[in-house]
Amino acid sequence: MNTPLRIAICLALAWAATGLASADLGGTTWSVTLETRRLGPIETYLAFEPCGDSVCAHSLSGAIELIRAQPRARTDDVDLSPGLFAFTVHESAGGWTGETSAPWSGRTVSLAIDGHTLTGSIDGGLFGGPVTGTLVGEATMAELERIRDYPSIVAVAEQVVESKLFDPDDLETEAYLDFRRRLGEIAAAAKDDLDLLLGFRFAWANDPFSHFELRRATTPAAAIIESFDSYDVGEQAARVVFDGDLAVLTVDTMMGNDTIEHIRAGYREIAAKGSKALVIDLRGNGGGAFAVKPLVEHVIDQPLEPGYFISHGWNVSHDQAPTSAELAAIEPWQGWSLKAFWEGVQEEDPIKLRFEPAEPNFDGPVFVLVDGDSASATELAADAFRSSGVTTLVGERTVGHMLSQSFFDASDGFIVSLPVADYYSTAHGRIEGAGVPVDIESASADALDRAKELARVTLGNTIAN
Repeated sequence: MNTPLRIAICLALAWAATGLASADLGGTTWSVTLETRRLGPIETYLAFEPCGDSVCAHSLSGAIELIRAQPRARTDDVDLSPGLFAFTVHESAGGWTGETSAPWSGRTVSLAIDGHTLTGSIDGGLFGGPVTGTLVGEATMAELERIRDYPSIVAVAEQVVESKLFDPDDLETEAYLDFRRRLGEIAAAAKDDLDLLLGFRFAWANDPFSHFELRRATTPAAAIIESFDSYDVGEQAARVVFDGDLAVLTVDTMMGNDTIEHIRAGYREIAAKGSKALVIDLRGNGGGAFAVKPLVEHVIDQPLEPGYFISHGWNVSHDQAPTSAELAAIEPWQGWSLKAFWEGVQEEDPIKLRFEPAEPNFDGPVFVLVDGDSASATELAADAFRSSGVTTLVGERTVGHMLSQSFFDASDGFIVSLPVADYYSTAHGRIEGAGVPVDIESASADALDRAKELARVTLGNTIAN
């Protein structure tokens, strides 16, 4: 049994004789697990203190001053002054309700106290999910030992990064070395999972590469990877609406088998309606996986080899991208399995993509909307559309986060995801750090109206000619 758990049990037993009324919540400390959907199960300590007619809670962080000093923690939308994680609740019928105040405000918190057990939930955001806790007593941070060996966790994660990152040279850059130093300081001071996870999040600035994350998980990395091949988003992530002869196909994510089917169904609906112009809206689409394939293939009228991925093996043994002759000798990869792709891109370096025209094939004018929040696989789609010569890109240059990441076990339930492959457009070169430019610039909010205007002008000219 680890030391923090022994402390929690001993102090909880000491309080058992007196019990805990809800009115006594202020002045207590709890060992809490946040079952977050985005960062996994996070173990922390929360201290509750009276504040007027309410009760304020904050995590007992060992690294908060270091984390507050990170550049990404000093932005307008982040407030760590109340604590690394903090909220205020007031007593209500059946429990306590309130809102988060750090690091972001406005998420609803609901709690219930039953003796020495706490249950509840947070309604969304980074920490969204169920909350459970056990009473510790009135312990302070100085009295509580760290929950895990965080320097060891970081050391194991670093070994993974060194062996799997697409380009080991990036680990010698000034930006990465500075990040590694700062993360080491945070890990040495960390007392709970929040310290390490938020410390990583605020220390990493996507420099010199993107798609780098640290989280906790209840299943090993191999099971997470396996799950992607059967993953469904569970919502209508791709849908089509009609405005006269114009169809607008909006795609919110490139993830999910159901998204692939919604895209195919959308093209069938467009064909049935006989639409003469098409707008494909990819604004705010953060990417994902192979929904790119049908999205592009129902528009192109001839086979397209938009680009290729290179990974660790290539970059260790070469100091330049593949030549045209080397690429021509590679058989294109045309699978659908993310698991197979992630395995293949690390074993069959490089991997070249190929798209084939699909029916029903739309052959009218196509306008593709992108913006600064269009990322990752969405950028692959945008560049493929651009390379095809059959579309017009409207909006803003994409963000330039075009790498392929995979997942690896670190230690003690921590998972590191990192980019294992770098994508190069055959026509336009590397997208990471550069983004995909548009043909017609427009503010994101105005891009749809601009594209509709262009489509109507194009259709008018077609009819006139």
